[in-house]
Amino acid sequence: MTNVKYDPTVDYAKYLELAQEAKELEARIEELREERSKFQEKVEGHLKEARTAAADELIEKAEQELQSELMNRLNAAVSNGNEELATKLLDGLKSYYSGKIKPGAKTDSSEPPSVSPAIAAKKSTSKPQEPKPQPPSQRPTAEKKAPPPPPSSSKPSGKIIERRTMLNDSLNEICRYEYSDGQLTKMIFLDSEGNPLRTHQMVYDKDGNLEKEIHVDQAGRTLQVLERETSKSGKIVKEIIKNADDELLNSVEFDYDNQGRLNKKEWFDAKAKRTKVWEYEYEKSNKDPLRIIWRDERNKPYGQVELKYDEKGNITKEISKDRTGDVIRSINYHYFYG
Repeated sequence: MTNVKYDPTVDYAKYLELAQEAKELEARIEELREERSKFQEKVEGHLKEARTAAADELIEKAEQELQSELMNRLNAAVSNGNEELATKLLDGLKSYYSGKIKPGAKTDSSEPPSVSPAIAAKKSTSKPQEPKPQPPSQRPTAEKKAPPPPPSSSKPSGKIIERRTMLNDSLNEICRYEYSDGQLTKMIFLDSEGNPLRTHQMVYDKDGNLEKEIHVDQAGRTLQVLERETSKSGKIVKEIIKNADDELLNSVEFDYDNQGRLNKKEWFDAKAKRTKVWEYEYEKSNKDPLRIIWRDERNKPYGQVELKYDEKGNITKEISKDRTGDVIRSINYHYFYG
């Protein structure tokens, strides 16, 4: 073996350089660990608050972050050839989208927010639209006996009095509508057995525009308040979401195309930082969107929802897909009219 003479000037300089690189790597590793810890705390915090308050926006945000984390881990496992871990993560995703994460005793966190992407598209104008009369849909089949639909009045007005959400072929949630002087004043949400979950109370201004929506739980406690700003034409241009203490949670800005159709919705947190974007796509001059593209805070697409309608123009189905095009959930809606 040839003896290599140690050069104090050259070799010690190399040693210092390598030691500095090692130190920087250790610091970066520590930063990544802290970021991972903060991310986990953030997700757990959202889920904890969602389980306590069943607030729609918190549930949705937790869903998106957990979905992103699971997909990132799955991609890493596949890239590294770790089939065992990939299989476990796939099982986790399957369980997640089958509704095994529950915010509270009776609400499923895999359910859509009470104002889902499709319903949000239909509610982009401030005044509730009255659907034409339509025979009740066939009563859905569920594992547990569902409450009967409300009785129809002898003189149907054509207004929706109940909407039933079907998730994974089972009744997931019931929403009942109440009106006063032709305006929607209250939406009452029930679980599949008819037990109350929360209520959305509508407040209108003197011109009949929807000015505020107050979400309360079954005990009457305020969960959050949506304050709406409308244009002269009556379209919603901004929503400001606050908690029960009147503290800003986030805001949503609405953008419309030259045909007056909802074009884009942008979410901003309490510090005015954009957190996500929904973009609406239409076919030619149709007034109802065919799909909604989900984008993250960097405007990169991470999924979409495809929408189906009946001949009356009412949303009947939402098909949600991830960025690769795989279906992650399918929701059917059934309506009753009075």
